[in-house]
Amino acid sequence: MALKNKVLHGVKWVTFANIFGQVLSLISIVIFAKLLSPDDFGTFAIIMIFIGFLGIFSDMGTTAALIHIQNPSKLLLSSVFYLNIFIGIVLTLAMILLSAPIATFFEDPQITDMLQIVSLNFIIVSFGVVQKALLQKSIEFKHLSLVQSVAMFIGIIVGISSAIYGLGVYSLIAQTLVSSIIGTAMIWFYTSWRPEWSFSFTEIKKIWKYTANLSVFEFINYFAQNADNFLIGKYLSSGALGVYSLAYKIMLYPLQNISRILVRVLFPAFSKLQNDNKKFRQVYLRVIFYISLVSFPIMSGLIVIADVLVDVLFGDKWQGLAMLLIILAPSGIMRSVFTTVGTIFMAKGSTDTQLKLGTINAILTVVGFIIGLNWGVNGVAFSYLIVNIIMLYPIFKISWGQIELSVKDGLAEMRPVFIISILMGLGVYFSDIFIFNTLESQLLRLILMISVGLLLYLIMLRLHFGNLKSLISELKK
Repeated sequence: MALKNKVLHGVKWVTFANIFGQVLSLISIVIFAKLLSPDDFGTFAIIMIFIGFLGIFSDMGTTAALIHIQNPSKLLLSSVFYLNIFIGIVLTLAMILLSAPIATFFEDPQITDMLQIVSLNFIIVSFGVVQKALLQKSIEFKHLSLVQSVAMFIGIIVGISSAIYGLGVYSLIAQTLVSSIIGTAMIWFYTSWRPEWSFSFTEIKKIWKYTANLSVFEFINYFAQNADNFLIGKYLSSGALGVYSLAYKIMLYPLQNISRILVRVLFPAFSKLQNDNKKFRQVYLRVIFYISLVSFPIMSGLIVIADVLVDVLFGDKWQGLAMLLIILAPSGIMRSVFTTVGTIFMAKGSTDTQLKLGTINAILTVVGFIIGLNWGVNGVAFSYLIVNIIMLYPIFKISWGQIELSVKDGLAEMRPVFIISILMGLGVYFSDIFIFNTLESQLLRLILMISVGLLLYLIMLRLHFGNLKSLISELKK
């Protein structure tokens, strides 16, 4: 199958999996929010700070390296496989040793057992790292999408069932472990590759520079992106962190379910185009246009419907969530495009440049969080927005420069959709002010606001771009 057809086929399957996952996640979040308290969400967020932190080292960048290398040897694949299992065991032991001090730091004894149980996830996922990389490299996203969907569905069913039986935070832990077990087992089922009984440090050294820079970048980036959770959990409260983490999770939807659809599929494709900047640039411009087409109106609409959405879906115990969504939504617009720039650096092999840029971003982000903490969770969210605005130009200038794309041309590709999304948001806002806010039913009000927003958006797209079918066909070229 030609590269273009494989990419389109991959996008279709990953899109299906992510739409399915998005709907499933939204339903599960609403159910968990009804069954659990903000304190439960806050406790789980604290646990995931440290699990996610050690998870950075779970594959040491080897997945990206295997995709980047054109023809990895059998010896390299086996070496990476055993290296990842070793790392998984070390990380599990490290978390078991650190669990008690972490619980003491946050003054929450129950965290000890929770961290020790969920740390088993490191060993579980380590068995599927190479197989997953090979499926991504060959752009076999049909199987990866099935794995993701089935594992997620079973995990959520187990998690919700556990919450109903009163297991509290442990229900979220059960969901995590079950999803990983199912996912790893299915990855083995769908791949024919099996490790040989061989290991070579020489082979590992060949990818060391690439993986080292990428791992350090991911470490710094993770630290920056999770410093807010750490600071809120330590200096405010678990309840405040629970509300903040839920708002952040909702804001991340476009990144996880739209941007990453394309990033996952296009990284192996971009790696094949790493020496052809013209073709790389053409494909990339279509990617960011597609992302803007979906994520921009979602975030614009979220700003307008936040109050009604929280009232309908989450209820009174999640007070403060709406304001956080309003503050975080503009960051969601920027981050949906920022997500793609890492693909450029990795495909071009410029992980050293990515590391330097990430370090600067991390410093500004953490400083912003510390300053914003003085004004509570809203201050932290607002500081995140300010840092994203400050870093907008440098991130685009440096990353897009790798493929000889100017900031002016890149932004011009997304400008029409950005303007249309703002106009759509204003249309929904004034419709609500003059018509919908008099309705007694908040659910009906929410449905009408979303319907008007969707209708306005499609009409304006039609007026600006012409036939929408032609627009979609153009994106496929």
